[in-house]
Amino acid sequence: MQLYESIILSTLLYSAELWPLTATLSKRLNAAYHRWQRSILGVSWKDKITNEEIRVRTGQHSIENIISERRLRCSVI
Repeated sequence: MQLYESIILSTLLYSAELWPLTATLSKRLNAAYHRWQRSILGVSWKDKITNEEIRVRTGQHSIENIISERRLRCSVI
């Protein structure tokens, strides 16, 4: 998970604190985020495991929370 956070997540969310987060963009980010987490765990979408359960297993927050944390961190500096 540390490699995932440092390589994939940082690339996916490069300058995300400056993006206008629309509903379409949010859906696309969520889809990519959960697809990669499922592939790390070796879980298929056919296994009927919810995205929330996947986040619990990986110990990650939702993508919206991660972006809002980055926005807050950026505004403090």
